Amino acid sequence: MRRGREFWKQLVGEVERGERIADVARRHHVQPRTLTWWRWKLRADGAIEARMLPVVIRPSERRAASEVELRVRDVAMRFGSDTDVSYIAALVDALR
Repeated sequence: MRRGREFWKQLVGEVERGERIADVARRHHVQPRTLTWWRWKLRADGAIEARMLPVVIRPSERRAASEVELRVRDVAMRFGSDTDVSYIAALVDALR
């Protein structure tokens, strides 16, 4: 079944409001990969804006100064401070 751009825009809106891609896809009976592609396409076309996530920086005595910890929901990841930012952004996207 072919679905129109407005259908996908609605689903992407749900994801942009903080729901996980897998959950939205399951609820609407679509493939997560297809929903991910439409999110990319709508962002590239300027139909939606990428949502920025809030960042909280807290000093920690447990971690080395050259390490960064990223928490998304119940997942914590640690990276060296020289880790490629685009790699971290892709992980965050996958977790959303």
